[in-house]
Amino acid sequence: MNVTSPFPQESVNRDALGQWYKEKAMGRALTEQLSDALNNRLEQVFGYHMLVTGADIGLDFSRLGKTQRIFCLATRPSAAPGFQPVVGMSSELPFASDSIDALVLCHTLNVSPTPHEVLRECQRVLVPNGHLFVVSFNPLSLWGVGRWVNHLLRRKNLPAASSRKMRDWLALLGFSHGEPQYLAPLVPVGRGRLRAMITAIERWLRKQNAPIGNAYLIHGRKRVSARLDSGLNIIDKPRLIAIPLGKSQGGVTVPRQVKVKVDDPWGPQR
Repeated sequence: MNVTSPFPQESVNRDALGQWYKEKAMGRALTEQLSDALNNRLEQVFGYHMLVTGADIGLDFSRLGKTQRIFCLATRPSAAPGFQPVVGMSSELPFASDSIDALVLCHTLNVSPTPHEVLRECQRVLVPNGHLFVVSFNPLSLWGVGRWVNHLLRRKNLPAASSRKMRDWLALLGFSHGEPQYLAPLVPVGRGRLRAMITAIERWLRKQNAPIGNAYLIHGRKRVSARLDSGLNIIDKPRLIAIPLGKSQGGVTVPRQVKVKVDDPWGPQR
């Protein structure tokens, strides 16, 4: 029996992007570089639950990270090796608040029609100090040029936010974040000496973290509001303060200051 997805637009975008990663040289290069980049970062992530959403871009998360259980968000029932599939929509995650230790968005913000809602859901389900990894296309790249050409030709395009805008979004939702890592700035084309030259230039650009990579990776963490608990037991004891009075009247001497009791334990003392 064929089961149709209740989220058609997101499902179509995910399938198309997954196919692009498998067929295109740029997609295969991005898979290799993203695998190395995520492996370095997920080595520092410990916890019980990790959630992966977005397109299937060929990453083997069973070998990445040190979380005990890995969930994969799917738009239709499926069997994913190494994952525990969960049917749902990225903008309405079927998880309780503060329940996920690490969350990986594999172009989720590119394939979802409501990227802002996706980020709000990420903030909700992550535990305090939980890790968020955002993989997204970079509009200021060769991929972005192709997207602009497709726009002129009135072809469908995936939305993409610049790394600066993405960091602004994360900051507004209370995430701390590091600098983005840019990946695959050049397309590996040609043969022989030409390909070797392009590969050398591409490696140098990645080493410099040039902001023209076709994709970028941002690592964010959910900040926790610090609450001050002094542990002091305040006892309201009356104390004496001096109140200046006026001059004597009718031959009766009036003291310059009279001490009275007050109940404000934090007021100024004279």
